[in-house]
Amino acid sequence: MNAALVAAAGITAVAVFFFLVESDGLSQIHARVRTQLFNTTRWAFVIALTWLLIPATFSEPSSGRPVVIVGMVGLAGALMLVPVRWVVRIGGREPAWELRSARLEVARLANRARRDPPSATPERIAQTMARIEQLRTAEVRELCDLMLAELADLQAGDEAWNEAGRRSIRIDQLSRRLWPGEVPPPEFDPDEATFRWRLYRTFGRLMEVGAMERSAETAARFQQLLASLDEFRRSDTKAFIADVRRSGNRWLKSERKRGPWIECYDFSSLGPRGLEEVRSIWGRDAALWGAQLDDDDLRALEEDLARRAPSEGAAAPGSDSAAPMAGAPAGTR
Repeated sequence: MNAALVAAAGITAVAVFFFLVESDGLSQIHARVRTQLFNTTRWAFVIALTWLLIPATFSEPSSGRPVVIVGMVGLAGALMLVPVRWVVRIGGREPAWELRSARLEVARLANRARRDPPSATPERIAQTMARIEQLRTAEVRELCDLMLAELADLQAGDEAWNEAGRRSIRIDQLSRRLWPGEVPPPEFDPDEATFRWRLYRTFGRLMEVGAMERSAETAARFQQLLASLDEFRRSDTKAFIADVRRSGNRWLKSERKRGPWIECYDFSSLGPRGLEEVRSIWGRDAALWGAQLDDDDLRALEEDLARRAPSEGAAAPGSDSAAPMAGAPAGTR
């Protein structure tokens, strides 16, 4: 019996060690109290079974002992090997941190959709959208609506350059209110981020006009936007601006009256270094974080969300309703 007590105590010590490690991990991911209780109950069963079955094993005749040992190991082992993520899935995290997890999943899906579209399956996108809908409350309504808009565009394969950029900046603003200290830092100070955002926005408007049917009016607007790029000229942007103007003027002079100026987000229309130049300015979403959105930007965000949910309206960007990437818009970079 002494051997039984030693064995039971040893297994109990191991179980307590794993329980403490998992409890610390659950605290770090802000698991709900009920999740911690589920996990405590699981390990309590393991310890209880250990003290119940080990003495019973040693009290059995030698001939029947192997059967009892196998049963004990199978039962206790099954409980010990339950992945902790299953416990989290059952019990959940605190709502704000569950939303944080969903936000990270949106970023991962966006990267996949932009770099390797088949890897972001429609089923995975739909599951994430359903998860966000469940977490949507009045306090986080705008953030949820922005994430749902991003996923809807990815799902449809119809992500617009400027809309994606505005959403990235606004989602970052809202995220910093909800999870202070948990969001990666911006890549640049606010003035530099705003400069890059406005160049980004002007380039996006060029792409929008360059996708319209050619007319005297759209050609004049396109030429005006090309000229406005001069205000963004500096040492690190001059090569990009020169290629944009050269490509745009060539497109204006071409005999082709239909077809967009920029046909795809590899930016080959700008020349052999087009994609490299785009990435050098907007290599990651963090290059735009901290930028100042003006009234037109906030209005565009509000109109986009209202268009997607006309029956419900949308929280106005700029209200206080809610306290690593290189792909296409806000991520082709």
